[in-house]
Amino acid sequence: MADDYGKVRIEERLKIKVGEAKNLQCRNHVSLQRDVYCTLSLDQEEIFRTSTIEKTLSPFFGEEFQFEVPRKFRYLSVYVYDRDRHLKQDKVLGKVAIKREDLSQYNNKDHWFPICPVDADSEVQGKANIKISFGDVRNLKNKSSSYSSRTQLKVQIVECVELTLKNGSCDPFALITAVYSNGKKVTKRTKTRKKTVSPKFDEEFYFCNYDEREKERDSTYTVCGDCDIEISELHVSLWHDTPGMSVDVFLGEVRIPLREAQQHKPAHNNAWYFLQPRSGKNKQNTCSTPPGTRLSIDNSLGSLRLQVQYTADHVFPSHVYDSLRSLLLDSINTKPITYSSVYLLGEIVSSKSDMAQPLVRIFMHHGQIVPIIRALATAEISNLTDPTTIFRGNTLVSKMMDESMRLIGLQYLHKTLRPTIDLVFNERKPCEIDPARVNDPNTIQSNLANLTCYVQRIFQAITQSAVECPALMCQIFHNLRECAMIYLPENKEVRYSVISGFIFLRFFAPAILGPRLFDLTTEQIDSQTNRTLTLISKTIQSLGNLVSCKSAPQVCKEEYMECIYRKFCTEQHIQAVRQFLEIISANTSSQHIMPI
Repeated sequence: MADDYGKVRIEERLKIKVGEAKNLQCRNHVSLQRDVYCTLSLDQEEIFRTSTIEKTLSPFFGEEFQFEVPRKFRYLSVYVYDRDRHLKQDKVLGKVAIKREDLSQYNNKDHWFPICPVDADSEVQGKANIKISFGDVRNLKNKSSSYSSRTQLKVQIVECVELTLKNGSCDPFALITAVYSNGKKVTKRTKTRKKTVSPKFDEEFYFCNYDEREKERDSTYTVCGDCDIEISELHVSLWHDTPGMSVDVFLGEVRIPLREAQQHKPAHNNAWYFLQPRSGKNKQNTCSTPPGTRLSIDNSLGSLRLQVQYTADHVFPSHVYDSLRSLLLDSINTKPITYSSVYLLGEIVSSKSDMAQPLVRIFMHHGQIVPIIRALATAEISNLTDPTTIFRGNTLVSKMMDESMRLIGLQYLHKTLRPTIDLVFNERKPCEIDPARVNDPNTIQSNLANLTCYVQRIFQAITQSAVECPALMCQIFHNLRECAMIYLPENKEVRYSVISGFIFLRFFAPAILGPRLFDLTTEQIDSQTNRTLTLISKTIQSLGNLVSCKSAPQVCKEEYMECIYRKFCTEQHIQAVRQFLEIISANTSSQHIMPI
């Protein structure tokens, strides 16, 4: 086991929900509102971008992003931008930056963060590999050919990695400055490396601490002839070359103290240094507040609501988990299931989603996902008193069903929904039917026609896709239906509602509402398209309830949705839904369910 600890790997994951911003500062000119979007970055590398919310100072985003962390990072940053319709470059309003070590403080909790100004000098990332060595040189002291021994510093910037992109490009060069104990400085410059964030420099630079005229191309310095003078510090700064501009763009710097090192004359070989923000005394006098932004009296740029979940799992070699894996898999044979390790984990762990994901992957890998869901579902249904609440809670089995459908049915989902989702994005037709949300009430009828067309296309795509539903999903649905019919025999509609609650409410409707989370699109979602998808999702969710007579009166919650609901609350549509549910819950194997 001791050797296994040395083989541990760390898998990091981030899940961020960008909620909303409030109290953003208005523009200085006539158009007071802003078109706002956010970008999510690890250090300065953009990972995701939200949709743009137009004409508001309090945008609501409600978008969630999750991903495996690809590399080490120091800051998780969310930048808030104002989209500029006329200029090529949008204006950054501010940012929220959280240190990696501080992420646990906000884990899985909504938190309002103050939006801070973006200081260009602090927007740095990357590392520099610097070689430093000292050596003695002999220089001519007087006319009698007497020589004295002085120290010489040799510096090489071997390479840099992960530098910041500036406006989509990076043409880096380095300035190497030797700072002497008498305050004098000598600066030398590398050649510019074009179009790279990981430049390699093959140049060596020498600095001496005796009286010498530096005959470099960029500048000329006299150091000093005093024998007590030495090189006290080395500054290495990286810059993005901007020909034709007044100043180059700062990328970061490294400051290495050398006074003690010079006395002992060690060799520093291939040391890596994180680039740091520009020190205060060297900052240029530039305003950190972006153009078009006015600070309020308390210098506030507004605030941003985020929910951050950061996990770092320490993973051992597979065989270390053999006993745990066997214990979990044995849950299928444990009678009753409520005594099993899987069930007990579901009772203990507060986040059922976090538990469901690995469990589903384990049981799917071993071909046991159908029996474990059947066993857990039977235990839940057998204790149910109200059929209308069947699988409506966030229980372990419902979360395992969600994860199973997503893993098993992703291709099926894409084939069924993507044609219409693509059409919605391409046409961008208005579909708003809420009178409180439209400027001109006369547009409601045309908007209703657009919405009806999209809903009808998706309804037909779903109800005609039954034969495409994966066999594994069909077997799970069959078991759920049989369980419900055994324990709730007096309810004739439960054979449909137990399936529609999953396939419509927890599979199709969420995918329509958040197509980027289900890889149905990579496009940015503007506010109008987002509203269209919301209305379609609401309608499809309601159609899933058509098969239950008891739930039909509650299908339409908003009054303005009645007009679209009436178009689909027909016997023809009800029969189409029931037929679809019958087919996808048909038995796909010779194994029939028995009470557990």
